[in-house]
Amino acid sequence: MAQELAPKAPRKRARIVRWAVLSAVLVTVTVLGYLHQVVGIGKPAGVDALCPFGGLETLYALFSSGTLVKQIAMSSVVLLLATLVVALVFRRSFCGQICPLGFLQELFGGIGRRVFGRRFALPGWLDRPARYLKYVVLAVLIYLTWTTVSLVVRPYDPWVAYQHLTSAEVFTDFGIGLAILGISLVGSLLYDRFFCKYLCPMGATLGLISRLSVFKVRRSEATCIDCKACDTACPVNLRVSETAVVNSPECINCNECVAACPVKDTLTVSSRSGNVLSPIAVTGAVVALFGLVVAIGTFTGNFDWQVPSLATEAAQNAATSGAPAEAFDVTLIKGRTTLTEVTDATGIPAQTIEQVFGVPANEQSKAIKDTKDVYGYSPGDVRTFIELYRDDPVAALAFIPTGAEE
Repeated sequence: MAQELAPKAPRKRARIVRWAVLSAVLVTVTVLGYLHQVVGIGKPAGVDALCPFGGLETLYALFSSGTLVKQIAMSSVVLLLATLVVALVFRRSFCGQICPLGFLQELFGGIGRRVFGRRFALPGWLDRPARYLKYVVLAVLIYLTWTTVSLVVRPYDPWVAYQHLTSAEVFTDFGIGLAILGISLVGSLLYDRFFCKYLCPMGATLGLISRLSVFKVRRSEATCIDCKACDTACPVNLRVSETAVVNSPECINCNECVAACPVKDTLTVSSRSGNVLSPIAVTGAVVALFGLVVAIGTFTGNFDWQVPSLATEAAQNAATSGAPAEAFDVTLIKGRTTLTEVTDATGIPAQTIEQVFGVPANEQSKAIKDTKDVYGYSPGDVRTFIELYRDDPVAALAFIPTGAEE
């Protein structure tokens, strides 16, 4: 008996919509990352505040002491919550429908298929144990971060390196992360979503939760023609054609297999109770769920879209520690801080800053990291000067910056 063919147009639209969403997310976060590097006061939040894994890293500190790991913001916790909510309904949909690093790998995978004419896969004896590496990475990073209360992963994170590609710091501070990014993208030319499959700790986290998900890909054995189109389409090399329900934690819910199936209603995204959603409806639902959590976080003041000014950070720090407002914490001075922020937060006149550090007023709105080499000073010099100025403003004028790196 001939099987009823699935219309091609809806399947094609589903793929276009998914790629459009992924493209929009990648472009948006790339632009935000660039602006974070070049804008002064009022700059968009950085990568550490816009990564759901940061929420997992700071979770222990948040519940045990009510504080966040330094450089992490509440927006990361909101994003973690959004990914978990989505995962409980639609498995690892963050990976397959939203993640910009995953999409970068897909782009390189597409290039690889055009060049080599096929999608490669590691031999089973190597692929199976290699996929457990991401769980090892997850366990090690969580243990180190929770015990040291510091962002251990930052120098090694390929996404942090990507967001610093326009900064000189990418080589000095994120060289290893840059190398991992390069290996992941080059590896994806041959083995699609290389980092996702073997190294991603966020993917490991969502993989553990995905078994509880409501909606999964299900295959009708009665109508399956065993064409293997679903296996060929799967970017993580799952054998969809050999299972009735895709329960594997490796499934990223991209629904490429469903879009590739030529027989109507043979592969569906459905619940155990029989509720069926089209791939395009899944993408819409994932975006809506994720966006709803982010919107709630934004309206409740828990989502950081901008880097707080130094004065705001100082006030928040004083309120948290119970220190008097005038006891400015000099450790808040970072390479991204501007001298204008220092003036606003400490009351030290811009003319005094210029006299000591040689930075003219029209350049004091630039980040210290962008002017320090030109004028021969460092964030550490600024911290030392502030402490001297607090004790004796007149004597502090004689301070001579060393420009020594920390």
